[in-house]
Amino acid sequence: MPEMRKNPITGDWTIIATERARRPHKPTTEDGPLTTGEARDPNCFFCYGNEHTTPPEVLVYREKPDLPNSSGWSLRVVTNKFSALNLDKEFCEEQDNSLNVCCYARGTAEVVIESPHHSLNTALYPEQQIELLLRAYKERYITLAEEPSIKYVTMFKNNGSPAGASLSHPHSQIIATPVVPPVIQDEVEGAKKYYKENKSCVYCDMVKNEIKDGSRIIYENDEFISFMPYASRSPFETWVMPKFHNDSYYKLTDRQLKSLSEVWKKVLYKIYIGLDNPPYNYFIHTSPVQEKTDKFYHWHMELIPKMTIMAGFELGTGMYINIAVPEQSAEYLRAIN
Repeated sequence: MPEMRKNPITGDWTIIATERARRPHKPTTEDGPLTTGEARDPNCFFCYGNEHTTPPEVLVYREKPDLPNSSGWSLRVVTNKFSALNLDKEFCEEQDNSLNVCCYARGTAEVVIESPHHSLNTALYPEQQIELLLRAYKERYITLAEEPSIKYVTMFKNNGSPAGASLSHPHSQIIATPVVPPVIQDEVEGAKKYYKENKSCVYCDMVKNEIKDGSRIIYENDEFISFMPYASRSPFETWVMPKFHNDSYYKLTDRQLKSLSEVWKKVLYKIYIGLDNPPYNYFIHTSPVQEKTDKFYHWHMELIPKMTIMAGFELGTGMYINIAVPEQSAEYLRAIN
C-alpha cells in the first residue's frame, strides 16, 4: 500500500506509491558501455581551438604552461556569456510599496567546461578527470566567496536537454548570489532545530542510520557514502555525503577530494549504465558563505534523474510522489559493476 515518509531535515513529506513502483527495464547496452560520439565539433564554443569564442578563462588546468585561452587544457572555467547576474552594481533592495520589492541582480555565473572531448559523457571520464572537476568547484567557491556581497555559491550540472542543458559539450555551472536560496535556508534551519533538540548533526545521524540499515546504500569507501534517501522525492534520487562531519565543501582536503572522486565516479557510472544514460540534475548543497554552521550543517551532493514529470499535485502542494521504492532502486544500482 502507499506509504508517506518524512524528510528528517526539512520535515517535508514524500508519498512512496509502492503499488505503482516498477523495476527498471534492463538496459539496452548489454554488450558494454554506451558509445561516445565525436571528440571535436568545429562549431562548438567549448571545443579545442574555439577558446576565442568564450569569455576569458578564470580557471584552467593544463599539462603545460601554454598561452592562456588557447588549446592544451584539461578543464576550463569561463564567465557565462549569457549570465543573469553580474557585479556591475551593488545589491540594494528597493520597495515601491508593501508588496513590490526588487533589487539589482548582483552576482556571477560561470561555466565549467569539464573536458576537451565534445561528446564524452561525464560518467565515462577517467577518475582523475572527475577529481579535476571536483577540485575546480572548490577553487571557484573559495574565490567567489571572497566577494562581500555574495551569500551563497551554487555548483550544479544539467545533463541532457530534458534536464535543462542548452549545449551538448559536457559542462556544469557555478552561480554566486547575494541571497541564500530558500531550499538551503530550509535545510540550515531544519538542521539547526535538530541539533538543538538532539545535540547532534542530523546528517551525521542519517549517515549512521544508512550504514546500519544498508538497504539504501549504493557505494561507499572509508570517507564517503552514496545512498538513496529514506524519503526520496523521485525515482533513483541519490545523495553523496562525507562520513566525517563537515559543513562546507571548500574545506575538503586534496586527499578527501580524491576519495570523493572515486565515489562520484561510481555513482555516475551506475546511473549511466543502469538507467540508459538518463537526463539528470546534480548539485552541491553547502554552507552559506557568511553563516556559521559548522556545528549542525553537513554539505552533500544530490543527483536527481529525470524519470518522472513534476505535475499538478507536486506544484500545487510542494509534496512529491515517488513511484519507485528507494530500497529496491538502490539494490538495482548496487548490483551494477
